[in-house]
Order: sequence, then C-alpha cells, then structure tokens
Amino acid sequence: MRKILTLSLCIAFSIYVSFSQNPVSENGQLQVIGHQLYNEQGKPLQLRGMSLFGLMHMPECVTWQSFKLMKNEWKANVIRVPVYMANYSNPNNYNQNPDWNNALIDSTIKWSERLGIYCIIDWHNDRYGSPNDLNHKKADSFFKLMSTKYAGKKNVIYELFNEPYGEIVTWDTIANYANRIMPIIRKNDPKAIILIGIPQWDQKLEKVDTGKLNDTKNVMYTFHFYATSHKSLYPMFISQIHRIPVFVSEWGTCESSGMGNLDLETSSKFLNTMKQHILDMDTVTISWCNFSYGDKKESTSVLKPRSCADGLWDNTTPGGDFIKYWIKYNTAPENKIK
Repeated sequence: MRKILTLSLCIAFSIYVSFSQNPVSENGQLQVIGHQLYNEQGKPLQLRGMSLFGLMHMPECVTWQSFKLMKNEWKANVIRVPVYMANYSNPNNYNQNPDWNNALIDSTIKWSERLGIYCIIDWHNDRYGSPNDLNHKKADSFFKLMSTKYAGKKNVIYELFNEPYGEIVTWDTIANYANRIMPIIRKNDPKAIILIGIPQWDQKLEKVDTGKLNDTKNVMYTFHFYATSHKSLYPMFISQIHRIPVFVSEWGTCESSGMGNLDLETSSKFLNTMKQHILDMDTVTISWCNFSYGDKKESTSVLKPRSCADGLWDNTTPGGDFIKYWIKYNTAPENKIK
C-alpha cells in the first residue's frame, strides 16, 4: 500500500521543467510554497543551469553568445551572476569599480530577459566571510539599486551573501543581515525570490532557524557542495530539504578548492536526489547551478582553457560534458557513471 501511495505522489507531483523558447514567459513569477519552488501557475519547477565564474575574473566569458549557447543548446533555464564585491586582487571588484560591474550586470539581465531565462544576482563574498565586515558596507545600496532597476522583472532572483565563513559566522549574524537587506528589496520588488546564505560556506542547513527572520515569504536557503570534498553531507542534505526550501546555487564535481579529481558518482547521487526526492510523503525537487561557466585551468571549469578568448562557447572539458548533459536531460550520460 505504501509503495502504491508513494508512486501516486510521484505522479501527482509532476515536476514541471520548461525547455520552451521562453521559460520565463511560460513560468512567470516564481513563488515558494512549503519546501518547493513553483511557477506562477502553481506547478512545481526545477531550475537547472550554470553559475558564471564571476564578472571581474572572467568578463570575456560573459557575453550574449555564451548566454545564448547555454540556453539554446544546453537548455539552461537559469544563470547565476556572481558579483565579487571585495576581492582586491582585481580592480574590477564592486567596491572599487561599481560602475563597471553595474553595466555588466545590466547586460546579463537584458540577455537573460531576451532569452527568457532566470538570472540570479549574487553578492559574492570570497574573502571577507561575515556580512558585518566593513568590506560589505555597500550591500544596502547595491540591493537598493538592483531592486529598483529590475523591479517587477519576473526573471530576477536575489542572492544576499555567498558562503558565510565557517563557524565564526552564526545563523544569528546571517539572519540579522537578511532582516536588514530584505526590506530594501521588498520595498521595490515584493514578489521576488530571495536566496539566503547559511553557516559554514553554505553547508550547515541544520543551523537555519526560520523563526529568526522577519520575512520568509518567497525565501529559500542556499546549499553548496563540491562532490569530492562533501560526500559526507548527503544524509544531512536529504533530511533538510524536507524541512526548509533549499536552492543549490553553487556546486562542483571536484574538490572544494576547485581542483582535484572529479567525483561523478557523488555528483549524480546529489543530482538524482535534486531531480525529485520523497521523505515521509513530502516530495521536493531542488533547483541548481553548477560552478562554473569559465575557462580557468581548474577541475571545476566546464570550458577548456582559452575557450572564451577564442569564442568557443561549447568547448567543454570532460566535466563540462557531464554537466551540460545533466542540464539538458536531467540524467547522467550513458558513458558516465550514474
């Protein structure tokens, strides 16, 4: 009887993934109901796509042609745009050069809107791990500008803070930051999906206490994993996705350093779970962005070195072949481990 009931729930849930000419036109304004992302018509929706490496590091990979390739050929329906605010290894970080970043963000939103795909604007910390750090003081004005410029655009999603550092940044600290930033966004863009980072580099889902937030409507919590380093997180992941709404806004097939061997078996284990998972008659699907659409010489890149400089937008690595197949077909390629 339980097997029949579970099968019925799977059929009734009927995850809706749009590979139409215009996924945003078809799915409209996204919403969160319970633990699940839904489209405007109230159908469960899974977004699958890529995270850029970052605007300041590889702007040559951030083009109309690359966006069009990811959407039309790979069938991605979401692209994440990391905006590095305080990485001073490059003068095009947001704190030093906001105008340069704002112009490129504007291009990514226009391209995404034209293609009909969703776009995540990510305030991307990678050096200063607490949102209380003075290097993040422009977050308020940044999200005010973004939510004013893109108010009412159904394809825009806001990610408040990438990977708060380790145990030194508690959920209370993150919640206080979110309670400060979310009203700024809500004033201008009240229906938008907002993604909130979690402790220990977006790994500790169990630390999330939604009661500490003043607003939980259309809010999701980001989880990040790198398959070779984080296979031990899987049991926690499958329990927590049935407690809170989760969005995997960054994940990789290799080590958390971006280097090392690919673990395609663990990658597929997570991906199959995100396709659809049932626990105690609760069915969820998890949206995701793989890191990264870039051509840096490292394991996590989906493009071979110099691909972007040469305009070779589909010049994928073995890991890239695996990823683009998963985006398009939501399963592992036959010649790869499942």
